[in-house]
Amino acid sequence: MSTAHRSTAGIEPRRIAEIIVATPDGRRRGSGYRVTGACVLTAAHVVSDATEVTVRCDADRPGEWSATAQVSWADPATDLAVLTLERPAGGDPVEPARFARVPEERHAVVPVHAAGFPLWKQRRRPGGGAFRELHQADGTVAALSNLRTGTLEITVAPAGGDPDPRSSPWAGMSGAALWAGDAIVGVIAEHHRWEGSGRLTAVRIDTALRQADTAAATALAGLLGVEAPTDLPLVRTPDTPHVAGDEQNAGSERPRKRVIGLPVAHGIELFKNRTEQLARAGWHLADPTIRMVSVVGRRGMGKSALAAKLMEQLDRGAWPGRTRIPVVSGLVNLSTRTSGISLERLFFDCARLLPADVRRHLESVWASGLPVPDKVQELFEALGDRLVVILMDNFEDLLTDEGDITDEEIAVFLDCLFRTGTAPRLLITTQIPVRLKPELRRFAAQVELTEGLGADEAVELLRELDRDGALGLAELSDEELLSASVRVHGVPRALELMVGALADQSIELPTLHQVLEDFVQRENVVEALAHDRYRRLDGPSRTVLQVLAALRTPVSRGALEEIVSRIDPEVDLGLALSKLLHVRLVSAHRATRTFSLHPMDADLAYAGMPLDGPSGRRTTERRIADWYANAAMPAPAWRTLDDLEPLRRQFLHLVRAGDHDDAAMVLGEISEWMVWKGSVLTALSFHAVIDGLVHDDRARLTHLIAYGHARLSGGPMEQALDLFRQGAELARRLDDPVALQSAVFGLGDTYRQLGRPEDSVEPLSEASALARRSGDTETEIHALLSLSLTLSYLHRGEEALAAADELGAVASRTGQPLTDARAWNARTIALLTLGRWEETVRSGARAAEAYRAAGSQEAIAYALNAQGLALLALRRTDEARAALEDALREASLMENPRAEGVCLCNLAWAHWKAGDWDRSAESAERASATLQIAGAAERAAAVDLAEAARAMGRSEPGTAATALTRAAGALTGNAEVITASWLLQEAEHLRAGGAW
Repeated sequence: MSTAHRSTAGIEPRRIAEIIVATPDGRRRGSGYRVTGACVLTAAHVVSDATEVTVRCDADRPGEWSATAQVSWADPATDLAVLTLERPAGGDPVEPARFARVPEERHAVVPVHAAGFPLWKQRRRPGGGAFRELHQADGTVAALSNLRTGTLEITVAPAGGDPDPRSSPWAGMSGAALWAGDAIVGVIAEHHRWEGSGRLTAVRIDTALRQADTAAATALAGLLGVEAPTDLPLVRTPDTPHVAGDEQNAGSERPRKRVIGLPVAHGIELFKNRTEQLARAGWHLADPTIRMVSVVGRRGMGKSALAAKLMEQLDRGAWPGRTRIPVVSGLVNLSTRTSGISLERLFFDCARLLPADVRRHLESVWASGLPVPDKVQELFEALGDRLVVILMDNFEDLLTDEGDITDEEIAVFLDCLFRTGTAPRLLITTQIPVRLKPELRRFAAQVELTEGLGADEAVELLRELDRDGALGLAELSDEELLSASVRVHGVPRALELMVGALADQSIELPTLHQVLEDFVQRENVVEALAHDRYRRLDGPSRTVLQVLAALRTPVSRGALEEIVSRIDPEVDLGLALSKLLHVRLVSAHRATRTFSLHPMDADLAYAGMPLDGPSGRRTTERRIADWYANAAMPAPAWRTLDDLEPLRRQFLHLVRAGDHDDAAMVLGEISEWMVWKGSVLTALSFHAVIDGLVHDDRARLTHLIAYGHARLSGGPMEQALDLFRQGAELARRLDDPVALQSAVFGLGDTYRQLGRPEDSVEPLSEASALARRSGDTETEIHALLSLSLTLSYLHRGEEALAAADELGAVASRTGQPLTDARAWNARTIALLTLGRWEETVRSGARAAEAYRAAGSQEAIAYALNAQGLALLALRRTDEARAALEDALREASLMENPRAEGVCLCNLAWAHWKAGDWDRSAESAERASATLQIAGAAERAAAVDLAEAARAMGRSEPGTAATALTRAAGALTGNAEVITASWLLQEAEHLRAGGAW
C-alpha cells in the first residue's frame, strides 16, 4: 500500500466509533476508531464475551450510521482487538490510518490525543434518556514510563467528575485510538483509580505486533493496513521536543537557549564538591514525571552553589548523572535575596525567553483581569514544549516554619505546575522542605544536604582557597586541614569565611588554629565566623559592606559610589572594595560590572549595624532610597511594571528606615498603576506593611485612599469600605476636595458592588459634583456610571435613565469611545429596571459592541447579562441562553467573582425554562460557590434554585416548588438578577399540577 494514499490529518470525527456490546450479562459501551473502510480498532476487553457488537459513528449528527460488526482479531494479553463491519457505511471513502511507535530507548515526552465516550461525559436528553458525549483527551506520554508492562502512561486533564464510585469515570473511553500527531500509537485500555483521574494507560500497537506469533502478527498487520509490522516508524510530530542523542534528529539545529537572571552563587566554575548530590539533582530534574526538585539543607551548606553549578552545566548542554538528555531551551535564576521571588518577576522573566510578539501577548495577559491560574496557564501555553528550568533560591523566605507557602501567587503557580503536563521544571533551594499534599509527592524530588563536605572535598576546597600559598595552608597536611574542617562541621561557607579571616591583614598573621580557637565555641559556627570578620573591618570598608548589605542586589560601581558618598564623602571606594574583594566578602560580576555581597553575609552584616548614627541602618536606608528616587522614571514614561522598579525599591528602603510617612507618599504614586497592570496582591502587600504606621495626615490620607482602591479590586470589599470612610473623613478635615472626590467615589462604588445601593447614591452624587467642579472628567464619568447603576438597583429607573443620558452627553462632548460604551451600559440596566424589554435587548447589544470597539472588557458581561434577562422576559429562551453563555464567558475574563456569579444564576434559570434540569442545577451550584467568594447576598437564592432543579430532575415538583419559594425570598430585588416574581409564578404553576 503506497504511503501517498494514507491519511495525514490525524483524528477524523466521522471515524470515531461508539462500540455498543451485548453480552449475556447485559450491555456495555466502549470506544473505537475506523482505521480502514471495513475495520474498527478497539480494546479486546470491550468486546470480550460479546453476543452482538454494533458500531455507531456520527451519533446525533446528520451523517449518523451504525452497523453490526464481527470480532476479527483479538488478543487478551495485549488487550487489542479489530472489528470488521458487515456493511461498511459512512459516505466518503476511508483512507487507511497511519501507525507509528513511541521510542523506548530514550527519554521523550510526546504530545498525544484520543477521542472517546467516557462515563463522566454522560448527559441526559431534555425528554429523558442518557447518552455519552464525545470527549477529546489531550495529554502527553512519557516514553520511559511503564517499560516493564510494555504500555503507555498518558497524562491528561483529570476527569470532570466521578458519577459512579463503583466504576471509573473513564469507563467507556477504552478502545479509543491514541494518536501522536497524525499516527496511531496505541489504544486506551485501563484507568487505575489509585493513580488519580489524570492518568490513563494505553496498549502499544508496536508491542502487539511484536509479541504476537507470526501468523497472528501477519493477520493484525493485514487488518490495520500496516506494511512493515516489525519496523513501525518513530513518532514525528511538530510538537515533539528534540532529544540529544536521537539519530533521527541528527543535524537539527539546537534551540537557542537564554539565561535570565544572575547566577545565585559565586565561583561556580570552580565548584567540584557535592558530586553525588549534583548527579542526583540532575537525574531528578531530567525525569519528565518530576515537576519540582528541592535542594534542602541548613544555612551555609552549599545549596545555592550546588544549584548554580547545575544551572551552569545545563547552560553548557550537560546533565549530571545522565547520558541521554533533553535539550534545555531556557534557564531562569530567581532569588529572594537579590531579584526577589514573585509571580510577577517569574512571569516576566520567563516571557523574556520568548519571541517579541509572544512576550507582548504575555504582557497584555498579565495586565488583564484574568485570574492568577489563567495567567499561569497562558504562560505555560506560550512556553509550549520548550524545556525551561526555573531556579528559586532561598525559597525558605516564602515558607512558614511548617513549610507552607506564604506567597499566595507563588502557591497558585506551584498548584498549576503540578496540574499541567507541559510546564517548566522547578529547582529550589530551601532550609525548610515545602509541605506538599500526599498526592503531589510523587511529582517532586528532594536532594538533602544534611552533612558538611566529605573529607576529600573539604580539604580540596581549603587548598583552592589558598592557591598561592600566601595564607600558609599549603604547608599544612591533609590531616590538619581535615581537623579544621571538622571543627566547622564541613560547612562550605564556614570554610570560605574561615580562610577569609586568615587573609585579613589587620591582625598579626594568625594561624588556622588561632582563627578556629576564637570562634568555634559559639553555637552557630557560620554566624560566629562571619561576625568576627565584620568586627575587624576598618571604617570605610565597613561602610561599603553595610551599603551592599542594605541594597541586597548587585550594583554598579557608579551607583555604589553615589550612595556611599551620601553617607561618608571621605570613603575611598576603590580601596575599600579592594579590601572587601581580597577577603572574599564581596563578589565582582565581570559580565555585568556589578558588585554584591553574599546573601548570608548580607543578613549578618545588616543585623550587626547600629540602628542610628551616621552609618546606621536608618541613615543607610534613607540614602539608598534617595538614590532610587533620583533614578526613577517620570509617570508619563511608565509602560511596564519594570518601569516602577526604582520607586518600588525606594518604598522598601524607606520602610526599612522607619520613614513610613515618606513611604506612604511614594506608594501613593504607584499603587493604582500597579493595580491597573495586574499586580493587585503586590500593591496590597505594600500597603499592609505600612498600615497603622503612617502618622502625617497628608501621607495617611494618600495611603488610605490608595489602599481602599486596591482592596476594592483585590478584596475583601468590607475593608475597602472602612478605608474609604476614614479617607473621606480625613479629606474633609484637611479641606482637600481632590482627595475627598476620590474617597467618596470609592465609598459609593464599594457600596454598589456590595449590593447596598441605598448607601451608594449620596457619595456617588457628591463625587460626580466634585469632579464636575474640578474639571476631572474621568472621575465624573466613573461617578455618573456608578450612580446610574445604583439608581437602577434601587428600581428608580427614570432617574437611572436620566443619569445615563447625562453620561451620554459627556461621551458626546469628549468623543471618548469608552465613555460612549459606559453610557450604553448604564442605559441598558436602566431600561431593564423599567421593564422595557425590547429596548433592553437592543441597548445591550449596542453596549457590548461599543465596549469591544473601545478595546475594553470592562462591562461586556453585564450588558450581555441584561440582554439575556430581557430575552427571558420576552420568552425567547434559546436566545436568552446564548446571550447568557456569552455573558458568562466574558465574566470569566474579569477579576470580579460577583459578575460571574450573577451570570451563572441567570443562566441557571434560562436552563430551567428550557427544561434542562441538570444544567440548571449545575449552573446554580457554580453560582452559589462564586457568589460566596464575592460575599453577595444572592448566594442563598442560588442554593435554593439548585435544589429546585435537582428536585425536578427527580420528578418531585412539590419539593421544587418549595425550594423556588425560598429562592424568591432570598432575592434582593437586584435588577441584574432574575426577579422573585418569576420564581413565585413557577412555584404556583408546579403546585397546581402543571407540567413544564
